[in-house]
Amino acid sequence: MRIARLTGGAMAALLALGAGPAFATCSTTPVPQSLPDDASPLDRQFAGLITADRFSDAAGQAERWRAFIRDLKRKGNPDPATLVQAQTWLAWSLDYSDQVDQAQVEGKEALRLIEANGLQESRLATDALSVMTSVLADGGHVAEAADSATRALDLAERLFGAQSAEASFAHNGLGTVAYARGHYADAEREYGISASLAVQCLPPGDAMIVNQLASHAGTLYMIGRVEDALDEGQRAAKWALTNLPESNPTVTLALGNLGALYSATGRYAEAEAALHKVVDLEGMYQTESWFYRAISLSNYAHVLFSLDRVEEAEALWLASLDFHQKATIKRDPISPAFPLRFAADAAEARGDIGLALERRQRAADMIDAAAPADNPERARTRLELAMTMLLANRPAEALAMATPAIAVVRAKYEESDTRRLSAEIAYARLLGRNGRTAEAYDLGSHFAALAETRLLDASTSRGDLVRWGPAFSASFSAMTELALENGRPDEAFRYLQLANLSDVVLVTSEVAARAAASDPRTAENIREFQDRIRQRQTLDRERAFAIGAGDAAEIAQLAARIEENDAAIARAGDELDRLAPQYRQLGRPAPITLADYRASLSPRQALIAPLALDDALITLVVNRDGLTWARVASPRSQVQRQIKALRASVESRNDPTVPKAFDYADARTLYQTLFPASSEAALKGCPELLYYASGALATVPPALLIAADLPTDATGIEPAKVAWLIRSRSVSVLASLRPITGPSRTSANAGRFLGLGGPDLGAVSADPRFAGLPELPAAATELADIGAAVGRKGADILTGAAASEQALRTRDLTRYGVIAFATHGLAGGDRPGLVEPALVLSPTTGAAGPATDSDGLLTASEITQLRLDADWVILSACDTASGTDGQTLGGLAAAFIHAGARSLLVSHWPVRDDAAARLVRDTVRGKAGGLTEAEALRQAQLRLIDGTDIADGADPALWAPFVPVAP
Repeated sequence: MRIARLTGGAMAALLALGAGPAFATCSTTPVPQSLPDDASPLDRQFAGLITADRFSDAAGQAERWRAFIRDLKRKGNPDPATLVQAQTWLAWSLDYSDQVDQAQVEGKEALRLIEANGLQESRLATDALSVMTSVLADGGHVAEAADSATRALDLAERLFGAQSAEASFAHNGLGTVAYARGHYADAEREYGISASLAVQCLPPGDAMIVNQLASHAGTLYMIGRVEDALDEGQRAAKWALTNLPESNPTVTLALGNLGALYSATGRYAEAEAALHKVVDLEGMYQTESWFYRAISLSNYAHVLFSLDRVEEAEALWLASLDFHQKATIKRDPISPAFPLRFAADAAEARGDIGLALERRQRAADMIDAAAPADNPERARTRLELAMTMLLANRPAEALAMATPAIAVVRAKYEESDTRRLSAEIAYARLLGRNGRTAEAYDLGSHFAALAETRLLDASTSRGDLVRWGPAFSASFSAMTELALENGRPDEAFRYLQLANLSDVVLVTSEVAARAAASDPRTAENIREFQDRIRQRQTLDRERAFAIGAGDAAEIAQLAARIEENDAAIARAGDELDRLAPQYRQLGRPAPITLADYRASLSPRQALIAPLALDDALITLVVNRDGLTWARVASPRSQVQRQIKALRASVESRNDPTVPKAFDYADARTLYQTLFPASSEAALKGCPELLYYASGALATVPPALLIAADLPTDATGIEPAKVAWLIRSRSVSVLASLRPITGPSRTSANAGRFLGLGGPDLGAVSADPRFAGLPELPAAATELADIGAAVGRKGADILTGAAASEQALRTRDLTRYGVIAFATHGLAGGDRPGLVEPALVLSPTTGAAGPATDSDGLLTASEITQLRLDADWVILSACDTASGTDGQTLGGLAAAFIHAGARSLLVSHWPVRDDAAARLVRDTVRGKAGGLTEAEALRQAQLRLIDGTDIADGADPALWAPFVPVAP
């Protein structure tokens, strides 16, 4: 994350010296000093410099201060106070423009002048000491910086009081020292005091307020107080945008940090908006700030990449590389290689392995030239190059490249460090590809056990899950294959679940935590539990810093504190499990054993679980007899392209401006990839399929796949005659694996229906969370049709303003056997402020606006608080099954099942209202007639395909979007 620059904390006091009285009494309205008419040119020059925007063009300001000092000295007998201020400003400007060595020289000269002229008991001394604190810390002289910060605070409080601007700047210095030592809790405390005093004691238009707030936000994140960090980051950005001209660099600093915080917590829609603004403002006002523009472009690219906008991200990373090469700041000599490494990731995602290899080699060469052989980033870059070599089918070269690199990683990182976990499992995969499968499994399984602990440990933060989730998923996918190759089906089945859970846990953990916090039985306990978790995260970061610094005494002290805190976490967790065990299971669902799962299957059922690897796709098939598997040489990038093309060809058919052209070829190829011929024997006699996948594989309904060869001439294909998968098999989608319990009991209110849909969003039309959501005028008709079909004991239908959260909560929902939502489904992170999946309902607006529990967003954690007894929950007219790589499905399914739903019917894309109503109606009727959920949907789909009463009923855009989600 790009944290606020923590340098120059004291310099805002110099503005007070030049522009009016100091703010020792926390006055926020300084009285400007006007120059006399006979002021000298030198006085006017000084006044212009002292009141200039100190954050803009720091390097240029340093040169102007140098020129002023030369002119002042040339005049003879310079005023000591003026000279001290000039030297202090010069030191600050040099430090802020990354000329740290020169800043130390000039700052020491300021302190010498103070001593020589008897100015030790003055504001000049507090300013100079606070500036030198940052200069020394930036130069790595932390012990000297600590002494300077302590002296600055003592003097500031003695001369001006604890509630003063000068004390604010001194506390900033103490925070800088604590941060440099890796003492993040201490840094947060000092930055918090500094920010609070800055807000009280500086005028609103002083950019130092923004700097202090942004610094505090960064350290709040470091100690695990993510929500508080976001609040403080938002406060910094709002302050900057309200009180400063947009040309001020601290505006982009605050927005950039906020965007990074949003990105780190998976709130990508908000991150994109913030970082896009940063890129635009820097392009207008900071055109020569190449280093910081490079960082901003790279951060923005990461967000776009997370949103699957690969080509856009790739272009930005290449532009970031260009900016790095233009930069004069060389704070980190290996930083220019990072955007090149990320651009290689993008090339791999597009399937261009040759270009990815070229970029990785260039990045490795850049780091080799700038870093010593034992630099861990140099080693990680070599490992990345080795894994790309493996994709290029060069396993021997890849292993030779990786072996010295993994030795460096082992020397630099502890076993439990996530960077080492993923590196070790990647190396194990290289060993396996070179025929050393037993050795590979032994190595990989050791580190996979550590990774599993991190994934399922409630102390792993959301930020860490966002950051490391893809690495966990890739590592467990690799271990699935290694276990299969070593004849270990039980372990492979466990790793398969862990690979998919890496995607789902990000959502379900957030849902569980919010649900527990809102439950009066567990609210106090969950707060204690989360406080201890945050403390563990802080201690972990501080220990990592101490290990890097080689501080044995600090390492031992932190180890003891971690052990004590872990015991407290265990006690709090046990108490939480005692009070509400369902929350722990909801947040971190434990894998099921292969034996237990096989035993729960009927002879007619088979689980099919495709898993995408970098260079292949493996499919696991589980039936009552055991587990079989097959490997198809279709790289992840190829499969993702096919899925994206297939979905685009279906979704575009709902757009009358786009020619209709279903992608039959990819539908057939995907079937052959996911259902390889070698798996047919295990599927024989199993007409009921259970589909379990994550990532892109979870975004396509299996019914859409084609199970037999197409005609040679594909131009005249009639969809009603295509051998769709559902011609021979029903398919249920699984959000997670749990024992199959057989036919679910039927609700005592099976014939009673509740429908909500077509929400009225007029009251929140300006709210960005609802921006772009179209009205659903046919929702009322759709719900009425469904209600007429299934509500033999009565149907309650709520549309428009009546379809509200309040109306839902005030009803006894256990009275309904079928509950349908004809509304929009939103993915967590896709809308401002939305961190978990949600359904859109009508907000209930009071005098002060919508309350949180009636704001029109029925979130997954709120769903867990409902009490249902429903055979079906139907989510129609929305993209609830796909979301962000299937996370929406996982979150909503887990929440509704937790609340008491036995089956869900959800859609992958919006579908025409008449077709949706027919499918839902016939599916519910079929289930009521004794069919399984999946078979009921299959027959409803086939009737639509083969019938003639619904126009274009055979079009897969109409019949294919719905999938039944099994508990």
